[in-house]
Parts: sequence; C-alpha cells; structure tokens
Amino acid sequence: MEWLRLMGVCLLAGAMVMLLRQMQPAAAGLLCAALGVMVISAALPQLAQYVGSIREFLMTLGLEGEYYQVMLKAMGIVLVTQLCAQVCRDMDAPSVAQRAELCGRLALLGVALPVFLSLARMAVGVLQ
Repeated sequence: MEWLRLMGVCLLAGAMVMLLRQMQPAAAGLLCAALGVMVISAALPQLAQYVGSIREFLMTLGLEGEYYQVMLKAMGIVLVTQLCAQVCRDMDAPSVAQRAELCGRLALLGVALPVFLSLARMAVGVLQ
C-alpha cells in the first residue's frame, strides 16, 4: 500500500506543479526536483528488499562477489540518471536531459564491461 500513497503524493505534486508553473516556473522545477528526491527516499526500503533477493539468488549460483557489486552500481546509476534526466526535462531543458542520459549510459557501460569481458573469456575457454 506504500506505493499507492506515493502515487497519491505524485498526483498531488503534479497538480501543484501545473498551477505553480503558470505563476513561478522556476519554483515548479524545484518542486519537481524535491518530489523526485522524496519519492526515491521513500522507495529505498522497498529497493533494499529487491537487492536482498538479488543477493540471495546470486549466492545460490556462487556468483555473489563481483557480480553483486556490479548490479548494485548499475542500479544506482540507472536510478540517479533517470532522476536527473527527468528533473532536467521538468525544468524545460530536454537537451541537458539527453546529455545526462548519455553520461549515465557511458557510466553503465564502464561498470558492466569487466563482467562482459569475464563472461566472454569464460565462453572462449569453454569453446577451446
């Protein structure tokens, strides 16, 4: 039921932003940013449950160490990038949002590349 409460807060904030955007566009953008931080903060306990489930799954496969850290970093990059890009869009800066998404994709590639290379080495080893 927590998600339902969060959706209600988002709808209320959306209405406030719509009204505020007509009078104070800068304040509307700040309200969007504050709401984003608040929603992410409220969703973190739920995210912790998901992270725990992922860790248990990887432990059963014997892959808990490096892969778990990569997944956590990747999840963090995705969440921060999405929040940043959406705030930029809310502030009527879509080109800045696109650059933020590009930076996020590059960061994600940098985090995932060692795992990809490790899996490729294992596949080549099996084929030889």
